[in-house]
Amino acid sequence: MSFQNKKFTLTRAEKKDTADIEKIMKSGSFSGGIEIQYLRGDDPLASFEKEGTESYIYILREKEHGEAVGMGGCIVRPALVNGKIKRAGYLTGLKVIPEYQRRVMCIPEIYRFLYEETKNYIDFYYSSILEENTAALLLLEKRHKNMPEYRFLDSYIVYFCKTGNFKKTNFQIARCDFSQAEEFYIKEAEKYNLIYPSLNSNDLKNGEFYGIYENSQLLGIGYFLNQQDYKNYVIKSYSGIYKYISKLPTRLLKYPSFPKENHSADYTSMGIMVKDNNVELGYELITQLLKISPKRDFVMLGLLEKDPLNKAFSRIKNIKYRSRIYHVTWDKEDKTTDELKEALLKLEVAFL
Repeated sequence: MSFQNKKFTLTRAEKKDTADIEKIMKSGSFSGGIEIQYLRGDDPLASFEKEGTESYIYILREKEHGEAVGMGGCIVRPALVNGKIKRAGYLTGLKVIPEYQRRVMCIPEIYRFLYEETKNYIDFYYSSILEENTAALLLLEKRHKNMPEYRFLDSYIVYFCKTGNFKKTNFQIARCDFSQAEEFYIKEAEKYNLIYPSLNSNDLKNGEFYGIYENSQLLGIGYFLNQQDYKNYVIKSYSGIYKYISKLPTRLLKYPSFPKENHSADYTSMGIMVKDNNVELGYELITQLLKISPKRDFVMLGLLEKDPLNKAFSRIKNIKYRSRIYHVTWDKEDKTTDELKEALLKLEVAFL
């Protein structure tokens, strides 16, 4: 299928498009109290590939000069839905360079093209939008002719925490081998939707795994995943209250460090899973992993709002931001939204 438009072309990105992808990503940032530029390392396409079994990334060019003015796409991932493995398509969002944001009027056609290009390889689609991105929320939450429906599933909370000293625990925290972590994960994963069916998925398998034990019994697992070689968060500026907080010795106050403006954050992603979503176990595992972690600006961990483990963070100083998670569908009769809501959702912050 070819993209039919008088002013623009839309083609699947290739290695030769690397410079154009970098230009588009560097042209924008997420505004708010902390303005962040989200980059994908020296090889953006390889970066997307680390997050799924297949990625479909497309470049939007204006026809007159062939200039790359936007990009968007979809990452295919396995996901459990009520115990069955489905092919999920994570929509990365459409990014358009600032000078063309009011000139690209073919957004419905872009969505339709992406759907037609990928529908045979994907069972359902989902996406996330930052709560501070009010323009995108207004556009996509409202139903429009020829546009897919964005059906709200749950809010997603990302916690930024400091590494360093926490009190001792009565539980044993130790490295565990992959097979032990995998066995525990597969058993617990059946309780969730949207979750990876296995730890042996994409870059997740390269995590550094730990277990929490009591009397030699494994009660939960956690991991660190350092993605700084292919995923970077550049702090462009601070405003409002964050402008003042960023100048304080926040680590002494048990909050994470604030990276310098125009510098990449030194971070690692973390994920946890504990038996029966036990909040006390979750708290002990999170705090001990933060204690074990090498010193960084912050460790980040994400949970859906309905996840009971959010209660653990009431005792851990943190800075957080929120996104909204959606099931995206072109079919008004699609029942997937209801199916996804039949169980607690779980997503890894490393891959959003």
